[in-house]
Amino acid sequence: MTWNVWGRFDDNWPRRHRAIVDTIHAQSVDFVALQETWSADGTSQASMLGAELRLSSTFAPSRMPRDPDPGVQLGLAVLSRYPFLGIERHALAGETIALRAEIRLGERSLHFLTTCLDWEEDHDTQRAEQAGALVELVEKLSAAGDKVFVAGDLNAPPDRPEIGRLLSVLYDCSPEGDTYSSRNPYLGHGEWLADHRIDYILSATEPSRYRSWLAGLNEDDGLPPSDHYAVVADIAVAD
Repeated sequence: MTWNVWGRFDDNWPRRHRAIVDTIHAQSVDFVALQETWSADGTSQASMLGAELRLSSTFAPSRMPRDPDPGVQLGLAVLSRYPFLGIERHALAGETIALRAEIRLGERSLHFLTTCLDWEEDHDTQRAEQAGALVELVEKLSAAGDKVFVAGDLNAPPDRPEIGRLLSVLYDCSPEGDTYSSRNPYLGHGEWLADHRIDYILSATEPSRYRSWLAGLNEDDGLPPSDHYAVVADIAVAD
């Protein structure tokens, strides 16, 4: 599962947090990638979610839109049903990172990565550099025979060159449908990415089967809990 959870950008974020907990719980997922998740006052949304959902959690700051509260830091997080073997932050370009969680399953490792590429319309060059760095990382991890998954807010529709670069080494396991939709009441006006699919779950191994769907549509008393919809995938890959 991957979800841009929109930080604490409105006064209703505590209520939205409860809906985020309920939505993740309802999906019964093994791994969750979060973007625009917050850290403040000695705690983080990731640690709170981990405690409530009984999942391992880790948080890392990365380049994100700035929260109005200077005491709030936004970044990336991974939640896992399995204990972490290792956690690492990988610089992509500028201040943007990928957060990698390694989980040991049998004789091999599974690497679950999340990132949030630059969101500005005029940052094509930066997104291309970040996608290129991510491709190099995926290739390096895959060369060892490990399973690698990338889940995140890539801030680019499927027809953009940066997504094409990623799909040269990764298989798209995401559902059809806009994840950043003008039907969402939290979406700002004039957003250049409105009504596009910009959130993805990708696998470095060709899946033998998968099914995927959107979540986070109306779980907050008829409202979405975030300005993005969540992407969920059930993926089977050969050993």
